[in-house]
Order: sequence, then structure tokens, then C-alpha cells
Amino acid sequence: MLRNYQNSPRSKWNFKSKRESGAWWANTRSYFAAKERQEPATDTLPPQKPGRMDKGLIALTICLIAIGILMVYSSSHLLSSRHYDGYSYRYLQIHIIACTIGLVGMYMTSYVPYRFYAKYANLFLILSFIGLLLVFVPALGASVQGAEGGRFKRWIDIGLPINFQPVEFAKIALVIHVANFISRNPERIRSFFNGVLPNILIVAAAFGLVVSQPDFGSAFLLAVTVCIVLFIGGMRIWHVLMLAGAGGGLLSLLVIRDTYRLKRIMEYLAMLKSPDAANYHLTRSLDALEGGGLLGMGIDSSLQKISRLPYPHTDFIFAVLGEEFGFVGAAAVTVIFMLFIWRGLHIARHVSDLFGSLLAIGLTTLIGLQAFINIGVVTGLLPTKGITLPFISYGGSSIVLSLVSVGILLNVSRNANRSGD
Repeated sequence: MLRNYQNSPRSKWNFKSKRESGAWWANTRSYFAAKERQEPATDTLPPQKPGRMDKGLIALTICLIAIGILMVYSSSHLLSSRHYDGYSYRYLQIHIIACTIGLVGMYMTSYVPYRFYAKYANLFLILSFIGLLLVFVPALGASVQGAEGGRFKRWIDIGLPINFQPVEFAKIALVIHVANFISRNPERIRSFFNGVLPNILIVAAAFGLVVSQPDFGSAFLLAVTVCIVLFIGGMRIWHVLMLAGAGGGLLSLLVIRDTYRLKRIMEYLAMLKSPDAANYHLTRSLDALEGGGLLGMGIDSSLQKISRLPYPHTDFIFAVLGEEFGFVGAAAVTVIFMLFIWRGLHIARHVSDLFGSLLAIGLTTLIGLQAFINIGVVTGLLPTKGITLPFISYGGSSIVLSLVSVGILLNVSRNANRSGD
């Protein structure tokens, strides 16, 4: 349906207009200026009022944030007390600060016209690459010691309790860039060399920088999301198959050349043959889910979070939730995420232009796919990979930029609701 959007009578843009000459960073601005010149005069038409925001999406987001605050306290207060001389609220404090900043950002971006992001798509892309490079600058990059002895360089030290993680901004910037690229000339994406390849090269550059941090999970999430937007935007099936084969080969090479990643994959394959061969992380996670039973052990009653479950407040917070609230609580959170994805796709379906549709699809995919991967890892459906649960896991820039993404979706929904459901 969206792949043939350019042929729809509902589209008000002339997508087949040629790209204007000039500086490359001004292409987007020139494009929209041309559209304004081509639009028929509307002085005789009554002005359109902004539509209402998607209240369902707001309610689902607030619900997930509330659950996250509760679970961050429950899963981290013992860890915080151990690391901060008996002070139990350090992680909770930082998480609440991040949620507050994120909610303010969500409110502000919900009133920024979403076409603003198309206007400055190239600028956002440049800033995202600058951020990905700055993590390797010794004076700015903040690194931490990993469990396997390596160091992770994923953050920029901004002098606050919350360090900035550039990959979170890069995810949004790449979605904006690809959505804008396709919406300017939808026919171009059907050409491999003129449409698909330029986007793939940009994604490959970002992928390489993120893997070098190293952050394989975020790199995978970023690449898959962009490919989904390209496919929905009109990329040919044989291009998809070709990229899938090349991507599979690249991922296999990255796994084989890294002993830690290879170990995780081998442990996962061994678990599929024999559940008794599960690795340490997954064993503790499954023990937590099993211990929760149907209704759970009660808030702050988890046993696995006490020096057993690794990263109970970030990667495996869903396991703590399952232990304390049981199958009912875990299923309820899963349903909320499913409803969130449904509302995001509903917005994409009813917005009046191609850029808004692709932007909504990309942002919804970012959040929904991340939730799917995290829950899949915790439940043993996917190999173990360090990736957080959106809105619920402890985090700084991840929470803030996820809420900013929701704000952008809400602004797109104003246009969708104005057009009619």
C-alpha cells in the first residue's frame, strides 16, 4: 500500500519533480521551495486547523515510562547501594532526570511541524556522524570496562550524570534522511545505483563506526530499520534479496572474527539442541521468568537480581519484571508494546504525505524492533545481545531520544487525524 503511495490520489506532492541544481546541502530546502511555488493558491480556502494528537500513543508511552520508573528502582536499588556507599537511589535519580528531560523533549517536538526535519535532513545526518566520531576522541569519549575485559567507547562525556550516546541520535537522523531521500523522488529508489546504493553507503559508514565502539546490537538495529524504510519506500524485491545476502555474509564474517560474538552464537545453538546447555546469562534470565510463575513474587521480591542476573536494570530488566509480576505482568508489557506499534503504523497509514508516512514507519520500527529483540533475548528466542528495553530499561540518552521520537510521531499524528481516520 505505502510502496505505491506515489500513485495514490491522496498524495498532494509532485514526487516526480526533478532535483534542482545547487549546493548539495540545499537540495531539501530547494525542493520544498519548489513545492510551494507549484501549490495552487489557497487564499479562498478556509485555513486547516491542526489535528489532535494520538491520545492512545500518549497513554501507552506514559504507561511504559511509569512501569520503567518502578522497575528501575526495584532492579537497581541494591546495585546502587553496593556501588555508591549505601545510597540506594542513584540509578533511580538519573533515570527520573532522563525521563523528565525526555518528556519535555516529547512535548516540544510534538508541536514542531515534522516537515522541519526534512528541511534539515542533511544537517542532522552530518551531526550524527560527527557524534559517532567524537566518541573516539580521548578528551570527549567516555569508555567503560566490559565484562569480557574490553572497553566500550559509546558515550560522549558532557559533564552531567547522563552521558550522551550518539548512536541514539544517529538512528533518528538516518531514518529522517532516508524518508526525505525517497519522498523527494520516489521513482529514484527503484534504481540500485541512483537510489539504493547511496543510502546503503551511508548506512554502511554508520554501521562501521557503531561496530567499532563496539555496539553490534545498535548497529544491527540501525541497519535493519533503514532497510525496512527503503523497502516500504519502493525498493525492488531483487535489491532486497541481494542486500540480504550481502548483509548476511558481512554479519557472518563479523561474528566469526570476534571470539566473544562467536561464543554467544555457539552457546545459543547449543541451547537449541539441549536446554541444559544454556549460557549463564540466559540461565539466570529463564530462572527469573520461571520463578515468577503466573502472578509473580511481588514488587521488589526478585531473587535473581541479587548478584545472579547480569545487568538487571538494563538488558535483563524484563526478566526482573517477569519474576516480580509473573506471566501476567510480562504479557501485559508485551501487549502494550504491540499496541504502541499498532498506533505508530496507524499514524503512518493515515498521514497525508509520503515523508510523514516513512518517518512514522521508521521511528515505530526503531522502538518496536528494539523491544522485540530485548524480549526475544530475555526469553531465549534470540541469541544473547546487549540491548535495552525502550522506555523501561535504565538509561539516559536512550530514554530521552526515544521520547523525542514519540514527540515526532505525535506531530505526524496531528496531520493524520486532520486528514481523517
